[in-house]
Amino acid sequence: MIEEQYEEVFEILNFEMTRKDIVILGAILKSQSDPSVFVDFEDIRAQLAIEEGGKKGKDSLIYRSLSGLERTGFIRVDRSEHKHGYNTDVGLMNEVFRKAIRETTAEIGKELVEIDAEIEQISNIDLGDLASDMILLAAGKQKIEKPIFAEGWENVLQLIDDKVYSHVKKGDRVRFSLEWLSRPDMITPLRVDRLGKLMENGVIFLGLEHNKVSKQQRDLFKKFTFAFREKGYQPGFRICVRKDSTYQFVGRNDEGIVLIVSENPMSATWIPRSANPDLVDNAIETFDTDYDAGEDIADIGGD
Repeated sequence: MIEEQYEEVFEILNFEMTRKDIVILGAILKSQSDPSVFVDFEDIRAQLAIEEGGKKGKDSLIYRSLSGLERTGFIRVDRSEHKHGYNTDVGLMNEVFRKAIRETTAEIGKELVEIDAEIEQISNIDLGDLASDMILLAAGKQKIEKPIFAEGWENVLQLIDDKVYSHVKKGDRVRFSLEWLSRPDMITPLRVDRLGKLMENGVIFLGLEHNKVSKQQRDLFKKFTFAFREKGYQPGFRICVRKDSTYQFVGRNDEGIVLIVSENPMSATWIPRSANPDLVDNAIETFDTDYDAGEDIADIGGD
């Protein structure tokens, strides 16, 4: 390969190598009488003087390049004696390139999957609808969803009904943190029946708590979970032990969350993703991480 091709390959593999780094790597190779031999700094500097026509260069810059080459994996460093030894060979470079190519290939493959998904998403856009919506939005005739605050148990539960349950359909996910739901009297038969109908329609419910609720609360959650499962539904209810506090919310897919902001007095805010994407994404990511690490209530019991 020509020099430009090497530079392109190094860029693809995320190798930040300067011309000086390559010269120093070459100096190590030329100083070795055998691939297994470690050479010291004086040997490298002497070889560099030959390479550079008598110019040895600053020691600090040479050491900086040696440190970079070690981090990249192109050289080994023996620190067992006062004078450090430096070594490299074809096998070591092969291993570095093999690992870098494997990791880069996997990363590019992941990016291609994301690109394909984005292509499919934009390919399915109805251009007429998009243009019409843009005109309505620009003209101020289409409402941009804003956060909504609610205070009091009844108002918070109504907010969850309005912003989550009323908009979900088959295949949608409802993520439900459970620590905040401390009043059993709020779990009325009417509300339980509504959850059952949503599950019957194919809505997926994922419940999570962090081993912080009372035994009474957990037994109640367990009772409803098992009752729904006996009817053929598959609501998730997992427990992930966690000492620190985390988000308490009820979420609708990745479109928005009803975030519990206070339990005394009970208050919550509907936050659409368009209003605060970082907060919504972080809350969902934290939930999913804990849910994946948690254990199902059927496996650990309710005590």
